[in-house]
Amino acid sequence: MANSGINKVQVKKARDALIARGANPSIDAVRIELGNTGSKGTIHKYLSELAQESDASLGKRAALSETLGHIVVNLANQLQEEAQAIVKESSQAHHVELKRVNDRLAEQARLLTVAAEDKQKLSNALEEADRLKMLSTRAEQELRSKAERLAQQVESQVDIIKQKDAHISSLEEKHLHAREALEHYRNSVKDQREQDQRRNEHQVQQLQVEIRQLNQTISLKRTDITQLNKDNARLATEISEVRKQLRTSEQYQQSLAAQVKTYEETLSNVNAKLNESTRQLRADAVEIALLKEQLIALQSASQSMQGELIALRTELAVKNEMFETFQRKA
Repeated sequence: MANSGINKVQVKKARDALIARGANPSIDAVRIELGNTGSKGTIHKYLSELAQESDASLGKRAALSETLGHIVVNLANQLQEEAQAIVKESSQAHHVELKRVNDRLAEQARLLTVAAEDKQKLSNALEEADRLKMLSTRAEQELRSKAERLAQQVESQVDIIKQKDAHISSLEEKHLHAREALEHYRNSVKDQREQDQRRNEHQVQQLQVEIRQLNQTISLKRTDITQLNKDNARLATEISEVRKQLRTSEQYQQSLAAQVKTYEETLSNVNAKLNESTRQLRADAVEIALLKEQLIALQSASQSMQGELIALRTELAVKNEMFETFQRKA
């Protein structure tokens, strides 16, 4: 008679639960599984009966259990291989993507360095152009001042020439008056020539001296006028040369202004490229952050797969122990 507290069905459930957990279904273990109820004799009796029943059907299940064991082993191996393949594929994809991002970062850094160098070169060229422009402006101012001084000198020489021309005209007029006076004197004293011959000769000599002096003065004035004309021609040549230099300076200044404009446009393009590179770097940083998140997710998934693989291996070990137990009992 069995103890009224437990029955064979309960003992079978407790034994199966222990076997499912991979534990040894001993009498004590079954009694603990039943909540420390039932006597050990009753439990031993039911376990013996269940063992006899299991031995009767074990022969029929031996072939099935062995086939099932091979299937489970193959399934576990396949799961492990698939998990390792997934982890390996994810790792390779991550390494490839990380290498691509690092290459892009290196290229962006190189482009940024080249842009910074170009910007520095353009800034230096712009400073040099500003310096040359300042020197050109200073030279232009000096040339203008020199041209103004030369123009004033020309005007002064022209005034002097006018004054000398007026003085020469006055001297010529005096000479003409003297000749007219001499002729008049000769006509008026023609009748008294003999008496006043000495006095007239003396006066004529004085007039001749005055005439020679006047002629000498006129000659000197003409020499001065010739020199003034030469100076005027020289000053005109210098003014023409200064004007040529001024035009050359203006053309050079226009060329510098065009170069400065070109440098400014190039600098603006470089700044635009630099801004685009900065924006691309920011976008790459966001992409890298996303890739890192994906990497973390992949690592988490890999860890999860490894956990599942460990669980599968544990389950496989438990089932192998169960099969070994069944085989030993068989």
